[in-house]
Amino acid sequence: MPFIRKRRIWWEPVSEATSYVVYVSKDDKIHDPAKFLWENTPDIVSKPVIGKTELIVPDEWPEFPKEPGTYHIGITSRDDVRNQSDPLFLSGLFKFLAPPSPSKGGIESLPLVRSILRQGRTIIQGALEEVRDNEEVLDAYLGGSS
Repeated sequence: MPFIRKRRIWWEPVSEATSYVVYVSKDDKIHDPAKFLWENTPDIVSKPVIGKTELIVPDEWPEFPKEPGTYHIGITSRDDVRNQSDPLFLSGLFKFLAPPSPSKGGIESLPLVRSILRQGRTIIQGALEEVRDNEEVLDAYLGGSS
């Protein structure tokens, strides 16, 4: 099962509110107060929220759109006689789909680091032994033999 990062939509509490309504739309017309008609706005999904000031999507709002993209959110406070405030508007990128899994892979053995070091040490020691008694090398590095 893929790991899908959840999103938290939150707002500050309003003391006179008994509940809130959260609206979502892919279309930014939700930001136009002249076209915002609360639950009657076309192409808007709404969710009443009671007793808290946040929603975790998609867990707490299964109807929230699943198509990736920028969504426009409107949040209103509602009082005890169901009057609603003007909305607080938010926008954000939502994506509740995981990328595809890698299509190919494998497991390979790699040489141990110690064996590589040991092999290099052996080569260096062998080379040093070779040149230790070489008069030309001694002459070149020590400035002549004594």
